[in-house]
Amino acid sequence: MKQQLDTVLDCRCFAGRQKVYEHDSNVLNFRMRFGVYIPDNLEGPAPVLYHLSGMSCSEQTFIQRSGFQRWAAHYGIIVVSPDVCPRVTFAAEKNEIEAKGLSFYVNAVKKPWNRNYQMYSYINEELPNIIQEHFNINKERQSIMGHSMGGHGALISALKNPGKYRSVSLFAPVCNPSQTPKILEVFKFYFGDDMKTIEEWDATCLVAKYKGPELNILIHQGTNDQYKSDLKLENLINACEKAGVSVSVNTPEGYDHGHYFISSFVEQHFHHHSQFLCDS
Repeated sequence: MKQQLDTVLDCRCFAGRQKVYEHDSNVLNFRMRFGVYIPDNLEGPAPVLYHLSGMSCSEQTFIQRSGFQRWAAHYGIIVVSPDVCPRVTFAAEKNEIEAKGLSFYVNAVKKPWNRNYQMYSYINEELPNIIQEHFNINKERQSIMGHSMGGHGALISALKNPGKYRSVSLFAPVCNPSQTPKILEVFKFYFGDDMKTIEEWDATCLVAKYKGPELNILIHQGTNDQYKSDLKLENLINACEKAGVSVSVNTPEGYDHGHYFISSFVEQHFHHHSQFLCDS
């Protein structure tokens, strides 16, 4: 039986339609929203690209600020952009995790977070099943991308599911949360103090153990990124080199962490994914 989707938004955008739906998530035990961009004139089942946004964002952020729809229409790729977390609150006043949506796309094990903060399972299991049920997609042709916290979510999704995603692209990703004190404190809410458990959700630690097909990773991080000391990109690059995982890294001069940066290079990311998703 198909999950019911309630339409929140349906707008013409470039050569396609940008839609937003709301549904009851069985995994997250909460109502969730996600965006879907559907290009016109798709011939047969289409490839699908998942985009994961960063902290303090929602399903609206990428669809309103990046201009990706032009390139999704050009290449004929359906794009799915979920909200960053379930919008549940556990007290009268939101804490920082709830206020900023700091899900990091992991599956929490500690109470009270473990009831709702199962974003890894939502992104990699429940949401793809919903997309397959409701839209004409080719489940054998899917890729994933993300920004900042969402970049980390995209990375761990690809690393934990060898062969599931044909390509990966990242804008200024969080790379090594166990080595970033501010982020480590958030992870301790979800996992406690056991570093072995935390490292199972750390992209840089997972790279060292990766065994699977080529990941086809593209990364952009601006030289003026105000958060680069927290992102730890150099740690990920070193881990990839040691593990023999190839990655294409670009550090364009003068760009910071925001969506002006993303919109400047989103075309390159869609071109990257098109090489693995689309027929030549």
